[in-house]
Amino acid sequence: MSKIKAAPPIEPLLLRAKDAAQACGLSVSTWYSLMAQGKAAPSLKLGKARLWRRDLLEKYVAWDCPNIDRFEALLAAEEAKR
Repeated sequence: MSKIKAAPPIEPLLLRAKDAAQACGLSVSTWYSLMAQGKAAPSLKLGKARLWRRDLLEKYVAWDCPNIDRFEALLAAEEAKR
């Protein structure tokens, strides 16, 4: 009898605040505080949910967690190089 292999779990592309904070090693309250100060990674609104793209969170951390204005400038510069 052959065994059925389970598919590997799929990493979500969009994260809720709790998961975004955890991915960055922060508490949810700290995450919301950073959002209020304009120091968290950019998010998007999908329906009533506020979500963060995993790829942008990874860049946010790789770029030493810049404030939102600096982060968007870095993204624009990266896009201009393409």
